[in-house]
Amino acid sequence: MHIAKYCFLSSLLAINSVVAEVQPQDFSHWQVHGELKQLDVAQQQFVSLWLEEETPQKRGTIILLPDWGVSPSAPNSVDSLRQALPKLGWETGAILPPKPSPSLMQASIDDGATDNDQQLQQYKQNLQAVIEAAKQNQAEQFGFQVIVAQGVMGAWLVELLAEDALAQPDGIVLISAYYPDQTLNKKLAEQTATLAMPVLDIYAEHYNHWQQQAREQRLTASNKNQKLNYRQTHLPATTDTAPNSAKLNKTVYGWFNALGWY
Repeated sequence: MHIAKYCFLSSLLAINSVVAEVQPQDFSHWQVHGELKQLDVAQQQFVSLWLEEETPQKRGTIILLPDWGVSPSAPNSVDSLRQALPKLGWETGAILPPKPSPSLMQASIDDGATDNDQQLQQYKQNLQAVIEAAKQNQAEQFGFQVIVAQGVMGAWLVELLAEDALAQPDGIVLISAYYPDQTLNKKLAEQTATLAMPVLDIYAEHYNHWQQQAREQRLTASNKNQKLNYRQTHLPATTDTAPNSAKLNKTVYGWFNALGWY
């Protein structure tokens, strides 16, 4: 079991180490829609991609975090929301998350591997700093504040919020959130159930087996804790198993309506 986890994580980190090295000027070769902004954090530069609201009335700002190793403008990430929500009155900013070290998750694989505790804390601090830097890059501090996070980034976001390491947003959207570790997914479920803000928990079909287990644990924990502002919903896949963009956009918009934001 531990060997399988290690192989999975090694592949995940190898992919992310390539993508996370992308610098802002590299995006000039891509067909991306939006304004590129560099986020300067601790003498490092991170990529963010912004779109302004396209309506007379601004609803607020949504910060989007794609999964590890996925570009903010990739079709299998948060890009459909990034482009659709400005038409509904939202400013959107998608971030390329910080690159983790190769041994980042080793502490969750080898019990007692306390040498990596410092690396885990440092990564959380880096991610926190990048999110805070993104907030400072908003066109204006106005309206509702929402964070959308996909995959492992969703798990990291919940942990930061549970530890009060970030200012509490008005709501969060999790898309196939998971840790590649059973014990950590149990912790993720418990933390999600205790968050004060509304949570929309979307799980995409065929994403991976970890997110299927993790989403079941979150649903059980939220029901047990009577978290009334928690909603979990299924997102069917398209023929190539990519997230169903139209369904995703409609689901998030419907949730905003349910919260009384329209």
